[in-house]
Amino acid sequence: MNKLITTVYKNSPVWFQNFIISGYGYLIYKKRYGRFYREKLTEFLSRDYTSLEFEKQRQFAEFIRFLDFTVQNSKFYKKLYSHIDLSKISSVDDISILRVVTKELLRANIDEVYTISEKEGIASYTGGTTGKALKVLFTKEDYQIRMAYLDAFKKRLGIDPFKVKKATFSGRSLIYKKNTKIFWRYNFIYKQRLYSTFHLSETNMPYYLEDLNVFKPEVLNGFVSAIFELAGYIKRHNITLKFQPQAIFTTSETLLPMHRELIEEVFGCKVYDQYASAEGAPFVTECASGNLHYNLDTGIIETDENDNMIVTSFTTKGTPLIRYNIGDQIIFKEGVCACGSSHPLVAAIKGRKVDYLLSSNKLKISLSHLADVIKGNPNSVIKMQFIQDEVESLKVLLVVDRNSYCKDHEEKIMTELRYRFGANMQIELQLVEDIPKESSGKYSLIKNNLKN
Repeated sequence: MNKLITTVYKNSPVWFQNFIISGYGYLIYKKRYGRFYREKLTEFLSRDYTSLEFEKQRQFAEFIRFLDFTVQNSKFYKKLYSHIDLSKISSVDDISILRVVTKELLRANIDEVYTISEKEGIASYTGGTTGKALKVLFTKEDYQIRMAYLDAFKKRLGIDPFKVKKATFSGRSLIYKKNTKIFWRYNFIYKQRLYSTFHLSETNMPYYLEDLNVFKPEVLNGFVSAIFELAGYIKRHNITLKFQPQAIFTTSETLLPMHRELIEEVFGCKVYDQYASAEGAPFVTECASGNLHYNLDTGIIETDENDNMIVTSFTTKGTPLIRYNIGDQIIFKEGVCACGSSHPLVAAIKGRKVDYLLSSNKLKISLSHLADVIKGNPNSVIKMQFIQDEVESLKVLLVVDRNSYCKDHEEKIMTELRYRFGANMQIELQLVEDIPKESSGKYSLIKNNLKN
């Protein structure tokens, strides 16, 4: 939303906020569900994934088309591969002759990576779990293709996204009025109730459950931590729900076995996990047999000696990703799935560990909430780390480009932090030259040093 609409939204009654969200939802609907979406959805639903040989052939053909497009349209990749004879690539395995692109390299050259302007495409902001702000541009065609692939995944599980009522738990900033007991808004266009995860607490949980029992969603989706917390409250208080979802789709955070077990027990339906990214990584989706599959027709996923994912995604023509070290880890496993798909099996995806800090009123602020602080930040912010030693205080380490970082950027960060942690939280922003990695070699966005 632009600043004017946001201002109007903040000062409007709930019913009119629902109207604004539905209007915004209509604009998003038009971007997501156009001609390319309809054509590709039909195609994806008709695909037969039983032949691994055919899937690999299709993957290689898609890769060559994507590589040719990228070299012709991206100044960055044209320079990067200028000394390489690309005609020598005769199989997916030959991709190893291309250089791995790190987040730092992509960020530093992002303007030359783009193949389109922002007016021509659709912007997506990423960098939440790694502390780096980055704006990614999708072509309108690729954006719709990605939506079609996700909806085909759901349709194969018996869920029609357009026909079911959806309860979504994500980190959107929806609630601005104090002393309200209505922690949700409604998107009429998509039959979607948007629940604020910022306000989930023992005190507020009854209001959420009361509305869920009235709304009776057929699908729940969103943050693992939020749905898990809701399920925990229901079980602890022996609450009987007045609805039973058909399915639950989790995103953004690692789905652990304990999460799945409790959520499925409480809601009485199957949980389906999925992996992608705001950058536009290839898809990993869960089938009806309960296995995660690396979807070969959406890109190439390699691993290094530490199981780090090196991704090449065919639906990133606006901001091409070729051999991009995305910062997550993946572990494959052997075997043939009962669902019939020949796409490789995935044992686990790491790197989206659920963690949290506490606000001044002791509400949990999850890693995904902090990711939204970073999303949309200017590129002057290179890296962030949130350190909490006491409930009343928060220290934020910032690595910035000092040539472009300014007071306005600092104020924007503080505004986002105040919204999440409360006006009484003592927040210190500290500019540093670098943020050291952990002993594991990973960079930690959150350091929760609170004593239990």
